[in-house]
Amino acid sequence: MTNKPLKLGILDCDIVHKDLRKEYVSYSHMFQTLFMQTAPSVSFISYPVIEGVYPESLDECDGYIITGSKSSVYDNDEWLGHLSDYVRSLASHRKKMIGVCFGHQLLAHVLGGRTSNSDKGWGVGVMLSKVMANPEWMQPSMPSYSLLVSHQDQVVQLPPNSTVIAQSDFCNYSAFQVEDYALGFQGHPEFVRDYSRRLMELRRDRIPHQRVEDGIKSLTENTDHLVVAEWMINFFVKGG
Repeated sequence: MTNKPLKLGILDCDIVHKDLRKEYVSYSHMFQTLFMQTAPSVSFISYPVIEGVYPESLDECDGYIITGSKSSVYDNDEWLGHLSDYVRSLASHRKKMIGVCFGHQLLAHVLGGRTSNSDKGWGVGVMLSKVMANPEWMQPSMPSYSLLVSHQDQVVQLPPNSTVIAQSDFCNYSAFQVEDYALGFQGHPEFVRDYSRRLMELRRDRIPHQRVEDGIKSLTENTDHLVVAEWMINFFVKGG
């Protein structure tokens, strides 16, 4: 993998809200915009799995990123069943994959852990996570990192053979790794502040008022999205 340009597949699990689509296009587009800042030589192929589009073979890409989604991993949607089966296939072949938010929760759910609706409610805005482990790919090393978050579900039980990478006061498993092939982040390195703010505004009907206000206020804090993006590329290149 290191002797040729890295090619990553983005398994796009949602469609951006119509009011935000003109500016932000898709979750796949957000990831590509992120990685252009840290790894411009990496190439990407987008697969809208929510519409049933998948790679022709597991080896079409060097690794896969599973995006966020407004869906829950325990829903009974047909597309989600297909995606769960595909993740199992990737895992059985030890194909490297990284899940973000919904993708993070899906990895736990499919690989033997459990995700559920959290009694802590919505997590929105900027959230700090404490680093609990420092595998080889986690360079530059940091004691903690901050990312934008937007979630109501959480991983409540890790899959077998997992390592807790990071945790926060709000989320016990804000990042975890399964052996050398699967990595999950609850936070969104691909989000930008404006998108996060507008998403919170659009969800005022379902997120408590004070939680939204606190989330918007937190947007003045720094995030470590570029460092996390570097970690993600390192994971695909270096492994565990």
